[in-house]
Amino acid sequence: MSPRISIVGMGETGTLAARRLLEAEPDIALTLYDIDPERCEDFRGSATLATSAREALAESDTIVLALPREREIDRTLERFSDGEVTAPVSGKLIVDLAPPPPERAHRLDQAITGAGGRYTSIPGLTDEDASGGQRRLLRLLLCPA
Repeated sequence: MSPRISIVGMGETGTLAARRLLEAEPDIALTLYDIDPERCEDFRGSATLATSAREALAESDTIVLALPREREIDRTLERFSDGEVTAPVSGKLIVDLAPPPPERAHRLDQAITGAGGRYTSIPGLTDEDASGGQRRLLRLLLCPA
């Protein structure tokens, strides 16, 4: 079974990530979401186009965040003033392509762990973060095509 990966944020970084994943694994179960649905249209037929961040989270075991600001990360993970993640991330790996500064990333990691998920950023991706095919595909995000 192919890994199920969602990418949230289809700006330049998310689009490049989606292209790399589809080139490496054309049959991947890829779900895409952006607040501007037009950004996902080029992938219609190759990926599932989610209508909400919550849907993208529900569709996959690995969530790739390609979001420019912490505010967008908080909205996606339904993390409000109490700092807790309330989105359904239990059992999921959250991979941040543009992590916030270290102290904020640490708090985000704690919040995701508290909600039953795992958090890593591309600069900090280790072999323990993902398994088998998932690891191979995520490494594509580290290396230029």
